[in-house]
Amino acid sequence: MRGWNKERSVKTVDSTGRTVRITTGLTTTVQGDLVVAIAIDSQVAAGPSAIIPVADRMRLINNLHASFDDQARKTGRRPS
Repeated sequence: MRGWNKERSVKTVDSTGRTVRITTGLTTTVQGDLVVAIAIDSQVAAGPSAIIPVADRMRLINNLHASFDDQARKTGRRPS
């Protein structure tokens, strides 16, 4: 856990099969601004975090949807 406010995590694996945790939540920047952030951590080390700008929040979601659609087209299987 990163100690962020409203922290939510999903445990999964990276492309090599190693366990990772994708975390989202609220954190504070060094300037004191409350922001939404995402991070991917391995079992060994905390990975970098990235701020998701409010203006781009739907773009990130749409990009994820598009990637799942691309995968479905390439594999012939729809995500469940």
